[in-house]
Amino acid sequence: MKTTLKLLLPIILCGLVATPIQADSAGRAGAYLKMGVGARALGMGSAFTAVADDATAAFWNPAGLALLKKHEASFMHANLTLDRKYNFFNYAHLLKDKQGKTKAVVALSHIRFGIDGIPETRLATGRTDGVPFDPADNLPATDPGGTYTPGRNVYIFSYFDDTETSTFGTYAKQLSDRWYGGLNIKSLRQDLFTNSADSWGLDLGFLYKVSDRTMAGLSLRDLGEKLTWDTPSGHSDRIPVTTTVGLSHKPNDRLTLAADINKVQDMNAKFRLGAEWWMKDFAALRLGSQAGDLTLGASFKVETWRFDYSYVDETLGEAHRISASKQF
Repeated sequence: MKTTLKLLLPIILCGLVATPIQADSAGRAGAYLKMGVGARALGMGSAFTAVADDATAAFWNPAGLALLKKHEASFMHANLTLDRKYNFFNYAHLLKDKQGKTKAVVALSHIRFGIDGIPETRLATGRTDGVPFDPADNLPATDPGGTYTPGRNVYIFSYFDDTETSTFGTYAKQLSDRWYGGLNIKSLRQDLFTNSADSWGLDLGFLYKVSDRTMAGLSLRDLGEKLTWDTPSGHSDRIPVTTTVGLSHKPNDRLTLAADINKVQDMNAKFRLGAEWWMKDFAALRLGSQAGDLTLGASFKVETWRFDYSYVDETLGEAHRISASKQF
């Protein structure tokens, strides 16, 4: 037990002091990267760092992919408040040796978040090719006569999208009898009106098997990420690092209890709690608390398929998410 505590203490301290604690802030770059994926994990209050035993572990703690016994694909869709849409897809593949033993697990994941079809109305100051208006051009306009005349305004009506995407590859493997490790290499992009920004980044994750029924986890997300815009000023937005430590325990084969401490750089640490209970082999219920917000969830299995639902009482309103996964 003393040896276990010595191993876990650096993990816990790293999660608590990796970044200073300050007041919460909003409107940060890459905020969608803090929202989480998979209705199963979200129904458990996002306390998934030390659970991480399905394909969505690529997001929560990439080390968890090393726990997979089969290839797995997962998908999530959510229509959120303010017309926001959140989609996630990934596939995890086991690499095996000649004896059929898993050597490592690789995965490819994609997240798309944004608002499509944002209406825009603006005063036109010239033609689309940048040439100022000239009465001799006899340009179409918005008045009944259908032509531009001096002294009248011409307006442009259009739509644009505000989208953010993250595509990342994962490599995970069992490091020893008790340790598991994982790494994400990420490509980020944001498109807003006619401009875009790009960045590369890293995620790191570790799992430690405390006992047959207890796991400890550490996740470091969004390392070195800075979105640089293609504007004349070359403005950049740094994405804050997220550090999470967690514990999970299975009192029996049907019940899982989990707790996380989540720390976003320059923000207060937040606690997450979750529970999962499989009533039968094909149905489960979940309950959680995400920084004080109630979360609920349920699952239903059909052969190699699992369908998940989650409800989260968020600040901006109720959020419902559905996801599905399949093992191969």
